[in-house]
Amino acid sequence: MVFILTLSLYINYQWPLSWDVYIHINYALTYMNHGITTIDPLLNAPNGKAIGYVPLFHILLIIVSKITFLNLFDTAKLFQIIVPLCATGVIMYIANKFYDELTALMAGLLLISSFIFTRMYLPIPEPVSIVLFIIGIYLFYEATLHDKGSYACLTAIVSMLIIALHFSTFVYFMILITILMVVQLYLQKNLNALKSYIYMLGVLVLIGVCSIFALYMISPTHTSDIISGILTIFNEPMSLFMGQKAMGLERYIKCLGIFPLIFGVIGLYYSFKYREMLFVSAWALAAFIISNLHWFGIPVYTYRMLIYVLIPAVIIGGYGISKIIQKLNTKNKLYSVILILAIIIVTCFSGISNLEDPSVTHSYSTTEISTYQTAPPTSSEQEVIDWFKNVENKDDSILSNNMFFATVISSADEMPIHYKFNKFISNPEDTSKKLVDKEKIGYVLYDKSLIMNNTTEYNDLSVVAVNGSFYPTYYFTQQINDQNFNEIQLPYSEKVFENDRFIICKIT
Repeated sequence: MVFILTLSLYINYQWPLSWDVYIHINYALTYMNHGITTIDPLLNAPNGKAIGYVPLFHILLIIVSKITFLNLFDTAKLFQIIVPLCATGVIMYIANKFYDELTALMAGLLLISSFIFTRMYLPIPEPVSIVLFIIGIYLFYEATLHDKGSYACLTAIVSMLIIALHFSTFVYFMILITILMVVQLYLQKNLNALKSYIYMLGVLVLIGVCSIFALYMISPTHTSDIISGILTIFNEPMSLFMGQKAMGLERYIKCLGIFPLIFGVIGLYYSFKYREMLFVSAWALAAFIISNLHWFGIPVYTYRMLIYVLIPAVIIGGYGISKIIQKLNTKNKLYSVILILAIIIVTCFSGISNLEDPSVTHSYSTTEISTYQTAPPTSSEQEVIDWFKNVENKDDSILSNNMFFATVISSADEMPIHYKFNKFISNPEDTSKKLVDKEKIGYVLYDKSLIMNNTTEYNDLSVVAVNGSFYPTYYFTQQINDQNFNEIQLPYSEKVFENDRFIICKIT
C-alpha cells in the first residue's frame, strides 16, 4: 500500500515534493563540483552562502544518482518511494519483535492512515534520519534487555549517522534515550539500562572526537566552523526551538490521525493492565509530552514533532487492536475477520485521501501580504526554467524578487542567484553599472504576481521588502505594465523574455 501511494506521487508529479529539496539539490551540486565545502557558491552570489547542513544526505543523493544513472531531481523522487517503505518496514519489524505479526500489520495500517506520515514522503534529510531514529531506539531497547555492549555500540553508531543527517532529530533522540533509560531502570530493577547508556555515550564521544580530529587534519577551517556551531547550540540550546508555534487540539488530532489516537489509547490501557509493551508505552507517553511542551512554556514546533509521536503510537495501537482481536476470537472469529477487514479498508482509504490535501504535494510561502506557491514549478515557471537552460554563460547570477523560485532555477539550471533585490531595483537610476558588474549580476527576473495589497496608497512603482519564512519577499507597489516598467528596470538592461507572470531582463 505504501509503495502504491508513493509510486502514484512519483508518476503524477514531474518534480520532487517540497521546496526544501531544491536547497539540498543545490548543496549536492556544490559537493559534486567543488568537493566537500561549507560554502554554496550558487546561493548569495558572488560571495556564496554558508551550508547549514552536514553533508551525509547530499552524499547519499549523489551516490544513488550515480548508481541509478538518474539526475538529482529523479533521485530525490526515488527517495520518496524508498524512505517511506524503509520506515514502514522497520516499524512493522519492531512491532513484530515487541509482540506479534498481527500487531505489526495493524501498526503498518495505522501508520498509513495518519496524515503526518506524509512527511515521510518528502525527499529531505529529516525522513531519512527518522528511519535511523527508529532503529536506534530499538537497538537501545535490546541493549538494556540483554545487557550487551554490542547493541549499545550500534546505538552510538546510529546516533552518529543521525547527527550527520539532521541535528534536531539527534537532539530529540538523545533526550528520548535518556528518558527511556530512566524508565528501563525502574522497570528492570537493575543497572543494565544505565550501563548501556554510559557505554553508548562513551562510544558516541569517542567517535565524535576521532571524527573531529580527522576533519581537522583534512581542513582546520571547516573544523573550526563546526565546533563554533556546536558551542553556539550548547550555549543557546533553546535557539533550536525559538519562533515555533503550538497547534490547536483539532489540528493536532487531524494531523496525527483519529485511528492511531483511539487505538493508541486502547493499547496503553492493555499495556498497563497486562504489564506488557511498557517500553513502547513509555516511549509513546514521553513523545506525546515532548510534543506538547508549550504547556510548560517551552516553544516546540508541534507539527514537526508529531511524526515522532506517531511511531510509538501506531506500535502500541497495533498492540491494542491485537488484544481486541484476541478477545473477539474467544467469542466468534467472524467478528475478528470483520474488524480486520474494516481496519484495512478504512486506513487504506484514509491514506489515499491524505494525498488529496494540497499541502502534501505543494509548498507555499506566507508573509503578512500574501501566500504564494513555491513548489512544484507552475507552467509559467517551467517556461522560465527552460529559458535559462539555454543561457550560454552560467556564471552570471540571477537577481529576482521571488527568491524561492530563483532557488529552483539555481538547482535546475545550475546558475548562481543574487540576494537583496531591493538594493539594486528600488532606485535603478542610482544603481551603477560598475556595481552590477562587480556583483556579477547577468539577469534580473521580475515576478509580476507579487504585488502589495494596498496599491492605491503608492504613487509610483517601487519595491517593498517583506520578511517571511527563510527568504524575504520583494513586492511591487503597483501592477507592472509597459508604461511603468521603466521605473524598476535597470537602464543598462534589455527585456529578453516575458510571459503572463515573469519578465527577464539581461544586463547589457
